[in-house]
Amino acid sequence: MKIQSVVDTESAIQDLISSCHGAIYAYGMIAAHVTQVERALDAMARYRIKRDELIALCVDLGITPVPARMAYELSTPVRDDATAKVLASVIEESACAHWAAALSYLPKNVAASESKFLQSCALSSFKWSGIVKAFSSA
Repeated sequence: MKIQSVVDTESAIQDLISSCHGAIYAYGMIAAHVTQVERALDAMARYRIKRDELIALCVDLGITPVPARMAYELSTPVRDDATAKVLASVIEESACAHWAAALSYLPKNVAASESKFLQSCALSSFKWSGIVKAFSSA
């Protein structure tokens, strides 16, 4: 998921919503191939909840939220358990990059909770890959 040009609060929120849409789609593909189906479905639910919170923020700010696309191109092909785990880790790393790019443009009261979501994405990436990364690859 490519980071959109983040230059203000609206573009930051829209980019985060787009990231959630893509992650939800990807976790559907991951759940179809990974042996830890419940874990993938829990991750999908986490992104749905975050998307819904961001959409509510858009409504509060008078912003029309960006809709989901019909389909997404996955950055990593998914054929089995191992490739599903790789994609899950990549999705979480990508989310870290999106949230890091957006944090300084968000209202302060929102940025605090979003920084916690960024941390949860970094932790989730580690849980899927088993690799600790000091910085996101994006």
